[in-house]
Amino acid sequence: ESIAVACDCAEAVGAAVDAGAADAARAAGPIAARVGEITADWEELRDRADLVIVWFCDPATTHPRFLERFVTPTTADGRPRRTIAVGPDGVLPTTGSHLHLPLPREAAVAAARALHARLTDPDEPATSFPLALGPLRDAIAAAGCVAVVTGQAADRVGLEPWSVAGVVRVLAHERPAFQIPLGGGAAAGGGNAAGAAAVCTWRYGATGAIERADPFGGAFLPAECDALRLIERGEVDCVVAVGRLDGTLESAIAARGDRLAVVRISDAPSPVPPSGRAATIQVRCASPLVVPAGTMLRGDGRRIVLGGAHEHPDSMVAILAALRDRLRGCLAGGDLA
Repeated sequence: ESIAVACDCAEAVGAAVDAGAADAARAAGPIAARVGEITADWEELRDRADLVIVWFCDPATTHPRFLERFVTPTTADGRPRRTIAVGPDGVLPTTGSHLHLPLPREAAVAAARALHARLTDPDEPATSFPLALGPLRDAIAAAGCVAVVTGQAADRVGLEPWSVAGVVRVLAHERPAFQIPLGGGAAAGGGNAAGAAAVCTWRYGATGAIERADPFGGAFLPAECDALRLIERGEVDCVVAVGRLDGTLESAIAARGDRLAVVRISDAPSPVPPSGRAATIQVRCASPLVVPAGTMLRGDGRRIVLGGAHEHPDSMVAILAALRDRLRGCLAGGDLA
């Protein structure tokens, strides 16, 4: 509800809209549109996957209780589950059912391409890629159902998610297999990034990077009109931040100094970043934990109704609605410069 009203505000003044989704900042655009993603609900992982590959991410830091609720239990039919963490993070303690293949962060794309080659050509010599991927290939061959858990890739081009999507597609030709793209989760900032992406898709046809908020003709320009590019290039002189932002956006805003006005509508207990710039206005709204009204879209796409229609006067929805009404009134009266 808050995001929908924020879009109303953007449409009133013809602002650009971005939900902060990683795909919107990639030059090649959404991975799903380029190569297709094979995904599933988190419950599918819990109930079916007897091999879980945690690929260059650590869900414990981004999605608390995800491992506890969906990875560590046995499958629905009682089969034991094996887990393999690939990357710098061990994720779980090393046991007979968990293996860690330590690889540096920068090896993510090369590792995925090497695994793809081994899957498509089992006779390829292992020496062609001198990283210990042999145990991973053996575990895949012995698995009945494979789930690949991924985080939010940092590359701006999109090679990492593209390479992982290719591996999952090859796996799915051999046996049940799917990807669980967790995204940035709690570490990405913002109260409901999944909901923001969904609302933008419903209204404008894309998750973000909308050049001008117009439900009848919003242009999707990935890596051109995402919030980070617009701020870095100095093409906007005011940012309205609904909820908390991630560190990358905060750094870009700070680099603009007083040349960029910032309006923050958030439940943050103190100014973010600390006050001291005249061009910043922060309106603190009630915490959604205190005022649990509205609808939330969970990270795995599940819609959760938090409460009834009654809205607290200090809720984010109420504050944004007041701003929307004021903007419309100023435009109607010719008072908005």
